[in-house]
Amino acid sequence: MAHKGTSLSDSTLYSTLLDNLAPSASLSEDETDLQSRDLNALVESIRQHLGMEVAFISRYKDNFREFTHLSIHPECMLNIPVGHKDPSDTTYCQLICEDKLPPIIPDTKKNPITKAMAVTEALNIGSYIGVPIRLSDDRLYGTLCCFSSQPDDSLTHKDLSILSLFAKFAARNIEAELIKYETDEAMRHSIFSMLEQDKLKIVLQPIYGCDQAKIVGFECLARFQSEPYLPPNVWFAKAHNSGIGEVLELYSIQLSLALLDDIPEDTYLTLNVSPEYIHSKALHEILNQYPLSRIVLEVTERESIDDYQSFRDSLAPLRAKGMRLAVDDAGAGFASFQHILELQADIIKLDRSLICNVHEDRSRRALVAALIGFAKETESLVLGEGVETSEEMGALHKLGVSYIQGYYFSYPLPPEKAVELYHATHHCPLDADPTEKTPC
Repeated sequence: MAHKGTSLSDSTLYSTLLDNLAPSASLSEDETDLQSRDLNALVESIRQHLGMEVAFISRYKDNFREFTHLSIHPECMLNIPVGHKDPSDTTYCQLICEDKLPPIIPDTKKNPITKAMAVTEALNIGSYIGVPIRLSDDRLYGTLCCFSSQPDDSLTHKDLSILSLFAKFAARNIEAELIKYETDEAMRHSIFSMLEQDKLKIVLQPIYGCDQAKIVGFECLARFQSEPYLPPNVWFAKAHNSGIGEVLELYSIQLSLALLDDIPEDTYLTLNVSPEYIHSKALHEILNQYPLSRIVLEVTERESIDDYQSFRDSLAPLRAKGMRLAVDDAGAGFASFQHILELQADIIKLDRSLICNVHEDRSRRALVAALIGFAKETESLVLGEGVETSEEMGALHKLGVSYIQGYYFSYPLPPEKAVELYHATHHCPLDADPTEKTPC
């Protein structure tokens, strides 16, 4: 089977996800909606207070003045959409910010500058009042302005003071959004730079089948070669918060699946995936390029699943072709038990919290035994994860756990070293000596 390349430049998955990434991806829909509602309410309030026909917030971008929030009186016939742009140097806004126009213009036909400006006629501006919106570092963001089609001699400096106060409120709201956007933009740049420099590596932690006396599979784990070093879960969390969680997670899955050609044919790969991406079209497209009988998708209990039926339906076509599903961290919390009950998993991975000193703890052994009993009833496999000592290994095997993963057998290894270990331990029982990290 021909597989796609995995370099960043060759990754069609990466390119597609990146191309479709929305510019505002750093903000959640709830955050964006809330901020927009606040600013819309502010613009509506100032328009009503001043009794004018139009009020707006604008921003300067790429030498254009763009309307970002608008309030227009219901009886006003002017049709201006949010997003309307004009070259900055043709607007009242720019001239007011440059002190070339006064902030209050009661009659635009009596001002020699505004009288001659094309925008006066285009927007039918008879009176105007506007102030700059400046951020805390004195950067000019845009303006808060109002205008009407008729002259208005009632506009006063008191009105200007109120408008300036509203502009400060708007600046505070806008700045919070900008800070988050700029922070997230820097994080996105940092992550993309690592990918471009090939600093995301996949390591493999072997899964040992006790009954078969050999390695049966490998869990794929991402490692980021960053300075300072940050653990993978931190990088994935940062990517999620900055709007590129799907890009990073599915790209790491693509890198992992490319290793199928390099590992023995009688082994499989286990891939970690966040429940929120189970419905991703890109995930399904890439998985369908590979032999699904050699793939296990692993879902952690750390993330909730809102709709189990939808989750099962989404995975059904893949599982029908042989892909298996594992529930990770079983026993770590209530969510994992619900996952076990609802997802009908093929593999139940016991959490390290159950494994630690299981040979000395009756309660842990009882819970492990209960999970093994459940697995037998549901025809699932049980895997002990995080096994670190021969005593833990022995207790689990005695209870009926036939698959183990953990430092007792092997640390996560570069792919070539993992394959070497497979051949070195093939059909060789685990040594009971806890000082031996590579049995046989």
